[in-house]
Amino acid sequence: MNLCSTVLALYLLAAAVKLWHNVVEFLDLCGLPVDPQLFMQVENALTALSLAGTTWWLVRRLDPPRRGSEGRARRRVLAADLAAVLAVLAGLGLLVPALHAEAVGMALHSGLVVWLAVVLVARSGVRPGDFGLPTRWHPRTPRTVSVLIGLSASAALVLAVFLLIVLATLPGPQGGQPPAEGLTELVDSVRSAVIEEIVVTAAVIMLLTRAGIRPAPCVLVSALMRALPHVYLGWQALAVLPLGLALGFLFVRYRRVMPLIAAHAARNTMVFLPGWALVALPVMTLLAIVGTLAALALVVRGPRADDRPAGTPQIKKKASGSTAARPIQPTP
Repeated sequence: MNLCSTVLALYLLAAAVKLWHNVVEFLDLCGLPVDPQLFMQVENALTALSLAGTTWWLVRRLDPPRRGSEGRARRRVLAADLAAVLAVLAGLGLLVPALHAEAVGMALHSGLVVWLAVVLVARSGVRPGDFGLPTRWHPRTPRTVSVLIGLSASAALVLAVFLLIVLATLPGPQGGQPPAEGLTELVDSVRSAVIEEIVVTAAVIMLLTRAGIRPAPCVLVSALMRALPHVYLGWQALAVLPLGLALGFLFVRYRRVMPLIAAHAARNTMVFLPGWALVALPVMTLLAIVGTLAALALVVRGPRADDRPAGTPQIKKKASGSTAARPIQPTP
């Protein structure tokens, strides 16, 4: 399958249900409400299609049995089938109490989508470790560049929130995020961070790059995919576009996705902390300042050959015109 079509299909499998939710909310903002019964029917159908399509695609994309690897391939297929069954049972409320069924089903489905994204990227010739995912149970201490990337991503996330506040003053359709409370909302906040960074940033950019598209259009497509599910915010959804461009640029530059996930998940879950409303402004201002300084440090420091994970193309430095950089020729 063409890699560009793969990107679109993967995105729809990951975001179809959320896109439907947000389109309905946007129509409601415009005075065009959707019938609740139709809303539920479409939501259930999209959930079933997304789950079935992800599982089928994942099983089909697993490595076929080869000499010496039949047992490994069989275990992978069984693991995919088991994960699919667990996701279905959780979504139906048969595995866990109905109160937590949505949260557990959401988490299991997210795991399937992320797994599929990693498999698809690996099938295009890129190993999970090549775009910053840990490949060992006990990873090494984070490098300085990872900390700087995480702080820079935090600044971009905080500045996006400030831009949301500014855009909220514009006339026209204006939405808003519901209060953050409950297990389902907490799981969804972590889920959105993982899905957006691994699927919409890392997998999309790497698959499009493998298809021969230049980095700038890849980052733009990723940013648009990130902004589209936020149309329920009305004009405020425009604040997500520069955020997507900034995080996409950081990924293209350094090929490290874990700092982006950590920063995004931390930002999304902060609102669940007790008393967050009292310290939100000073904490976010501090993050914006520290993150901006970290971004400046990255600019001053410049990219180095060992910044990217092992296996990614090395960053080539421009050759200087001085003779000092040339190898010394032995005298006869």
